[in-house]
Amino acid sequence: MRLLTQLFSRRLRYDDISVSIQEHLEERIEELMADGIPRMQAERTARREFGNVTLLEQRSREVWQWQALESILSDLKFTFRRLGKSPGFAATVLLTLAIGIGANTAVFSVVNSVLLKPLPYPDSGQLVSLWLNAPGAGGLANFSSGLQLSSSMYFTFSQQNRTFQSMGIWTPSTASVTGVAEPEEVRTEMISDGVLETLEVPPVAGRWFSQVDQDPHGGKTVVLSYGYWQRRFGGDRSVIGRVIQVDAQAREVVGVMPRGFRLVDRDFDLLIPLALDRSKQKLAGFGAYGIARLKPGIPLAQADADIARLIPVWMDSWSNGPGTNPHYYEIWRITPNFRSLKQQVIGNVGNVLWVVMATVGLVMLIACTNVANLLLVRAESRHQELSIRAALGAGRMRIARELLIESVLLGLLGGVIAIGVAFAGLRLLVAIGPANLPRLSELSLDARSLGFTLALSALSGLLFGSIPALRYARTQASAMLGGTNRTASAGRARQRSRNVLVIAQVAMALVLLVSALLMIRTFAALRNVEPGFADPQHLQTMRI
Repeated sequence: MRLLTQLFSRRLRYDDISVSIQEHLEERIEELMADGIPRMQAERTARREFGNVTLLEQRSREVWQWQALESILSDLKFTFRRLGKSPGFAATVLLTLAIGIGANTAVFSVVNSVLLKPLPYPDSGQLVSLWLNAPGAGGLANFSSGLQLSSSMYFTFSQQNRTFQSMGIWTPSTASVTGVAEPEEVRTEMISDGVLETLEVPPVAGRWFSQVDQDPHGGKTVVLSYGYWQRRFGGDRSVIGRVIQVDAQAREVVGVMPRGFRLVDRDFDLLIPLALDRSKQKLAGFGAYGIARLKPGIPLAQADADIARLIPVWMDSWSNGPGTNPHYYEIWRITPNFRSLKQQVIGNVGNVLWVVMATVGLVMLIACTNVANLLLVRAESRHQELSIRAALGAGRMRIARELLIESVLLGLLGGVIAIGVAFAGLRLLVAIGPANLPRLSELSLDARSLGFTLALSALSGLLFGSIPALRYARTQASAMLGGTNRTASAGRARQRSRNVLVIAQVAMALVLLVSALLMIRTFAALRNVEPGFADPQHLQTMRI
């Protein structure tokens, strides 16, 4: 409170100091006039005895001043006034910075949302995606992800493992829903017991599936996604307990999952119990996605070893029917190939995103060199002003600080505009929806992205502002006081600085241009690869 009082009462205190000094001067003048000295001579004598009145006022005011802060505020005020007098320069710099910083912020937001942020599940670092290696399985395991699980594997692994808290499998499908407005085909996920328990995301209404729901001979139930609940039922909570027709089967709605919930990397409309009949399961049927949650402190390598121990147990416990050899799968050489769930969701997109991040970083460097050149030209126009200030005693640090304050202020203002540019870019990216970009629905400008924008704005301001600050803080006094040769030498040095910046801009732009042309040529070559069969343009795929 005392600091606030001092801050807002400074002007009154300054006025009191001036009045007090004037009163002392008047008293001394009256004393001298009482001794018979004329008033004009008395005033001169009193002022000579009193000393520099302005300096005395300044020293007296420093008792209530925060000198560094007030000096910076004074520079800021002067910078705003100077920028207001050159709106074309300010608009050019701000637009350049907004595009550069906005592009970097947008790409960083993608990197942050996709690569850096944990998955939206509690303790997501413990979640594991279950895949198998089977080099002897031929075409069944030639996909990049590996071999999927069978239902019999799920029963064996979930009941006899020593490293997982919970485990579940699911398979994607579609279903027709009738009895709710118009008939509609929706996306479904058939999930076993353990899937929702592994993800640990509670429903926003109702409950998860229970053991009773997984009974193949029990009642039929369904859980809705948040989007389907809003679209078809208007968010009505009385939908819990309602019966809907799913593929001509009456199913009771028992729960609604929260907004943004996805089954790993898949959107869905309905969750349906897989309801496996244990007595009908076989060794084969490798078509289920698997997920598990590690016990605390268990490394992934130990989980691999634990499941590798259970693969012979699985072959001994199940068969493919009478007369089949359960150990046939030994020639497949099946081994666990578990990976973290985040690695499974992200895939190999991380390398691409870091390359894009480096590319837009190069764009930011081009923007900084462009702005640095503009500031050099602007500082050149202030050559006489800065020279006079240096000749009158302004130190190098004082001049450099003023130039840096202007550049950092431009950087921060450009960062504010860049937030809007980045927000629009992210909205466009989500609307376009590239299919190969994971976690697309999670893209957002969060606190980390805003912090990145602030840091980038300040650092870019220091970067492009340091060049004119160092140049003009060092040379202006000598250029002003020296002769023609010294002035010409300084002019040539400034011209060299601008030429170097232009060369750097052209070089970096050329790197981007060549890289873009190489990527376009590669894409064109891929489009012309022979597929190995005739008339590929007349072939179509279909699904019924």
